[in-house]
Amino acid sequence: MKNMLFHRASKSALLLGTVLAVLAVFSCTKDFDSINSNPNGYTADKVEPSFQLANVFGNSVLDPGMHERMHQLTNDIFAQFFANEGFSTQTGKTNDEWATSYYNDYHSRFIANLNDVIRNERKKGVDSRELHVARIWRCWVYSRATDMYGDLPYFGAADGTGQNAPYDKQSDIYKDMLKELKEASAALNDDMKPMPAGQDYVYNNDVAKWKKFANSLRLRLALRCSQADPALAKTNAEEAIAAGVFGSADDACNMPRSDQFGWGYNYQNSYYYGWGSLAMSRSMENLMTGLGGQPFPSKAGVTYTFDDPGIAIPGGPFENALDPGHDKFKLGVPSTVDPRGPLYFEPSSTASGTSDMILADGQTYNCLNRWRGTPAGLSTTARSKPYYQMSNQARLGKPYLEVTRPFEVLTYHEVCFLLAEAAQRGWAAGATTQNWYEKGIEASMLHHGVSAATITAYTASTAENTYGTTVKWGNDSGKMWNGKSVDGELDKIITQKYIALFPDGGWEAWNDHRRLHRPALVPFAAPDPTAVSATNGGPGNYVKRITYPSVEALNNTAFYNQAVSNQGPDVEATPVWWDKD
Repeated sequence: MKNMLFHRASKSALLLGTVLAVLAVFSCTKDFDSINSNPNGYTADKVEPSFQLANVFGNSVLDPGMHERMHQLTNDIFAQFFANEGFSTQTGKTNDEWATSYYNDYHSRFIANLNDVIRNERKKGVDSRELHVARIWRCWVYSRATDMYGDLPYFGAADGTGQNAPYDKQSDIYKDMLKELKEASAALNDDMKPMPAGQDYVYNNDVAKWKKFANSLRLRLALRCSQADPALAKTNAEEAIAAGVFGSADDACNMPRSDQFGWGYNYQNSYYYGWGSLAMSRSMENLMTGLGGQPFPSKAGVTYTFDDPGIAIPGGPFENALDPGHDKFKLGVPSTVDPRGPLYFEPSSTASGTSDMILADGQTYNCLNRWRGTPAGLSTTARSKPYYQMSNQARLGKPYLEVTRPFEVLTYHEVCFLLAEAAQRGWAAGATTQNWYEKGIEASMLHHGVSAATITAYTASTAENTYGTTVKWGNDSGKMWNGKSVDGELDKIITQKYIALFPDGGWEAWNDHRRLHRPALVPFAAPDPTAVSATNGGPGNYVKRITYPSVEALNNTAFYNQAVSNQGPDVEATPVWWDKD
């Protein structure tokens, strides 16, 4: 029923959204509103605000082009959920066309409509649900954009004047988002008139859940500031927790979809089967192999090879030398694995286009029935090798390919790990670090259908993954990777959070890695030197941001130059404000 409501509301919202998109203005346009305007036509102040909200809810999350390009092919690649996709982002380079399209949508479709709602409700003197929900959702939209670019037009963006807006410092943007979430959450109440039926398809007019979402998002953004402004982070995190964050999986923000509207990883299976995409990264393989000591699940009619040491791939090196298994071809599967691993990614098979016997470099390789990942950032030469092709690796599990699967905007298990990190920092989090850490593991595994007995055994396990990270709280393997410990408290929390964020949390996983340099991710093997200049595993070896659309330097020159002067060169290696090495 929820998906059907979403579809009906979305059709109406899309019709109005098309009209509103013409009216909307963003930072790179001039004011044409007074020219050839129709006094009897649609204007934003004549539109039911909930229709504008419904339009933004769906499109800011599930717009097909944005989801494919900015989510799966940019953030998921930089987070190393997937690898070897073959686009410029595979080598750490921004795709300017994608970045431009997203930047335009961010201003002219998402922020413009949300600002219309907020402006018009305030002009009416109405303290409405639509007003405060728009404020909350605007923070979610803004946070995704500023986390990718850094400084952005914010206070003057899409303000209705039609004038180019200056870029604001990310530190100021964050302070205002935290304030907006605090105020909007406090202002929402059940006495406010509900939105029309079907328009609030996020929480169906449940004010308590909207308040929890605002507080949980505030907690997420507060922790993002932890390295750059610890005092700001602590104050906002503790206030958000005290105000009430998600308390169960039922509170989670999941965007519903139908098979007629919305975007999966492979709409109508073309992305998965047609492109042969969505292969597990080597970093993901390394993190989950052995972790928790649970046996790799059997499959009827299949005899697996376990723990193959591998054979050297001739002609290399093709991979980054920091990978413990670099430049080796391995058969089969690991004998033990994080139980979510084989759910997330299925072993290679003929059904997914795998070759049983391939000849390359004078050797024969059997790529069937392998749970193996592909290294990130391979060179063009390496990507062409048959044993690196995505169809010959472990591929995204079928349950995550369903077009009706809700998109996970913010989950309870993520909030548990946010609370665990807050407690680990000594902040008031309502329970101990261990308590929230273990609740996060349990919530994630229950979400994916793992049994209670397996969860208990997993949580108590001291079995190590490829790097030496273990699950059991209080256990430290003492292992190091690239000169750094891998099994301390924060290592455990962020490793588990990374795994739990899959499949829709690549945006957050990349943010965490930039902020904390955890979990261990093998650097790109052959990054574009203009984007990433080194491969030795240090903080500078990973993509720090995406670049501004190239047209900004032409169409918004003065403000663009001011932003570059403030933030640093407009390149992928320039860190954003909260990314402090």
